[in-house]
Amino acid sequence: MPRRFRPRKRCKFTTRVVRSNTTLTLAFTHRGNSIKTSGYFARIETTVCEVQVNMTSIEDSVARVRQLNKRDGGLERVLDVFDFPPLHSESIKSICDETQWNQSVVFTCDKSFGGIGNLRNSILNCVRYAISAGASLVVPSIVLRNTSDISQIRTGVTTDLSYIFDTQHFLDSIRLSCPPLQIYLSINDIKDFENAHDAISLLPESLVDHIPATGLPEPAAWRGQFYTWLEQFSTPEVTGPMIIDLGRSYLQYPIYSDGEAFALSFGSILKVRSDLRVLAVKTLQSLADTYSLTLDLTQNILPNTFFGAHLRTEKDAVEGWPAPDWIYSRFETQSRIYLEQAPRSNSSVIYVASGDLNEVAKFTQDASTSPNNFTVTTKFDLLKGKDLEELQRLKWDQQAVVDFLVMLKASDFAGIGHSSFAWNIALKRHISATQKKHLDGPQMLSDELSQIYGIVRGYPEYAACLWP
Repeated sequence: MPRRFRPRKRCKFTTRVVRSNTTLTLAFTHRGNSIKTSGYFARIETTVCEVQVNMTSIEDSVARVRQLNKRDGGLERVLDVFDFPPLHSESIKSICDETQWNQSVVFTCDKSFGGIGNLRNSILNCVRYAISAGASLVVPSIVLRNTSDISQIRTGVTTDLSYIFDTQHFLDSIRLSCPPLQIYLSINDIKDFENAHDAISLLPESLVDHIPATGLPEPAAWRGQFYTWLEQFSTPEVTGPMIIDLGRSYLQYPIYSDGEAFALSFGSILKVRSDLRVLAVKTLQSLADTYSLTLDLTQNILPNTFFGAHLRTEKDAVEGWPAPDWIYSRFETQSRIYLEQAPRSNSSVIYVASGDLNEVAKFTQDASTSPNNFTVTTKFDLLKGKDLEELQRLKWDQQAVVDFLVMLKASDFAGIGHSSFAWNIALKRHISATQKKHLDGPQMLSDELSQIYGIVRGYPEYAACLWP
């Protein structure tokens, strides 16, 4: 009998796990009757003829699927190399244990927008500020990009965390790494919500008079500044919790203020949702098959395999950083510097991350022209059949997550200095690098695994305030 399946009485039953693209389905058969329950759940409790199913983590189902994959040759085998268990960090736990907690204060985090680099950092900052204040937290939401105009990212239309991330992993990681932090699934779940004060908006950094590019000068002082600010809203009439609607915090919290171990582990409370991870794995597998490469996908970096180039010339980037004023926004600049770097990967294959296939076509022409002679490919080239259809059904930012994961394993990587997407990839890859003085040039970030192009120390906020 599988772990966590506990019959209350003697009741014969059988179970099987059915895999689909977006959900896991548990199917139970008892006395000829079939019952199914499926989806992404924080907790599943289903009673079937005196049999209680208690699955506290979706990872149990994932493990069960993998067992079936090995046993049943009829199911496709995909090793999810981007999967990892919930974070259990002693460095985070020690900070949480030292915090004085106040469950009468609850933070919401509903203003995070942009691509995965923006979203990760904004959401992680929400959690860090909640820890600083000793406040409870409602599971963060994500602001959707305008699907007909990708440059419009502040739409005010929100969706839940699972749009990009694995919500159960987030909940489990908080439970393990910061047990005192109370997490609510929705604002309506807040204890004594009916007596709560009307939500109060706060941009966290607005409490600090001057913030240099490297972030809050004294992050430990923020808690006192917060509670001093909060006193003005305290009245005898308010008997319920104080709900604080946090504004978007992006590149202003100094991530190393709690030590390197905290900084390097904290980002792992967020994990990309499973279907996007699997598409990234299939992209890498197809790359290996297409170009006759022997890959060990479990390696952090795949040597001598492919060069990863982030071509940041899409509409939203061009409008945000106009090419006439920003030399590294120009297609011609990016094409030239990327092709100059490409030989470092010891491969003739360039994998391009871009949301504009017309720009990719221009780069392909440059890359194939002598003396370059590189082959350019994308996720749209490598995924086939149902996998490609699944990719095309995804929204723009969800599709970009596939590139984000693939780029983490590139033999060499290049991006430009005003892109959080590129910085996030390079900083995560830097953990595996041997060259540690990565901010001393010749580029904005330079090590043997990645280059971020721009003026050295031109954007100190990325290295100082972007969680890897």
